Amino acid sequence: MTFIFRNMWRRKGRTFLTIFGIIVGIFALTVLGGMTARMNQQINGMKGYITDKITVAPAGSSNHMMGGGLGSAKFLELSKVGEIQKVPGVKGASGMILVQLKAAEGMSQPQMMIGYQPMAGTSMFGKTKITNGRELQPGDSGKVLLGSTLATDLGAKVGQPVNLLNKQFQVIGIMDTTLGPTDTWAFVPYQDSLNIFLAQNPYFKAEGLTQGIVVFPKQGVNIEALATQIQKTVPGIKTTSPKQAEKQIATISTIFSAIILGIAFIALFVGGLSVINTMIMSVSERRREIGLKKAIGATTGTILREYLGEAALIGLIAGVIGMGFGLVAIQALNRATHSSNVMIFTVTVTVVLGPVIFATVLATLAGLFPALRAARLNPVDALKEE
Repeated sequence: MTFIFRNMWRRKGRTFLTIFGIIVGIFALTVLGGMTARMNQQINGMKGYITDKITVAPAGSSNHMMGGGLGSAKFLELSKVGEIQKVPGVKGASGMILVQLKAAEGMSQPQMMIGYQPMAGTSMFGKTKITNGRELQPGDSGKVLLGSTLATDLGAKVGQPVNLLNKQFQVIGIMDTTLGPTDTWAFVPYQDSLNIFLAQNPYFKAEGLTQGIVVFPKQGVNIEALATQIQKTVPGIKTTSPKQAEKQIATISTIFSAIILGIAFIALFVGGLSVINTMIMSVSERRREIGLKKAIGATTGTILREYLGEAALIGLIAGVIGMGFGLVAIQALNRATHSSNVMIFTVTVTVVLGPVIFATVLATLAGLFPALRAARLNPVDALKEE
């Protein structure tokens, strides 16, 4: 190892520039990796909320509220809830009214009030647990179930009142952290949310209307087939099954993954060329040394391992430094947005180890050709060179 270090620093400037070129790519890879990890957390949190239900929106609407949007600009008649409940296989259905509490800032989720019709014996929240308290029940009024982030932002506790859009609600429960959009949502009874919506829109006649409907299947019913059946049976609606909803929200993750892949290819191109250039120059400058080593008994494998080790060490050093700078940037950006209850990046094992492993493997592969060239040198020819 000492010998490899000594060879690396024979040409300090060239080695530094090679390492610096890889550092830049690994830094970008780490930061975007942290952003993708956060996005995947949000997607997984949303999946836990949508996996056991079908969502229904007005036909022709473009936004889907359960995909994290703000709901459709169109409305359905509340009587559609009764029509859907008559479809065989439906356990229950709930109309919903959405009101924005606070617009999204940067990459944060908007704070939303979700008004729905609680159903006896049916939980609205699937796999999402309630840390403290309970969820809404039929007959509740002036009650609210808060997402974890929103509860922290409001300083709310179970049993205490909170003010939402100039109306006081009693907190009856706080949901477990999902890292998804529901963390910034407040769930209230349908009529309370409708009253606030009408107060904000006095010229809009929304009595007897709903922005969307959530449908729960009976146990053992194929939820995908039920979504299709509801679509065929009830006119003027469009249904989104759990698989369709997952596909919609996973599109964002695909985009970020593509960006990460692009950064990786850039790092591969720039860093790889730098390592190849450095190692080729190193071999050219040390031909007589290589020839002497082989003349006194060094094997082809020994020479090969020596040069591959040098290339790998360059990649490892660059990977650790680039990853370190990336983590510093992630922590600084997260602290800068913490006051707004926004977390843009997440640090995972993959975010930490992935860039380092990538840089080491990249440099090793890039150094393979120069290393083979060095290992295959004829000692007699190499010793003849000046």
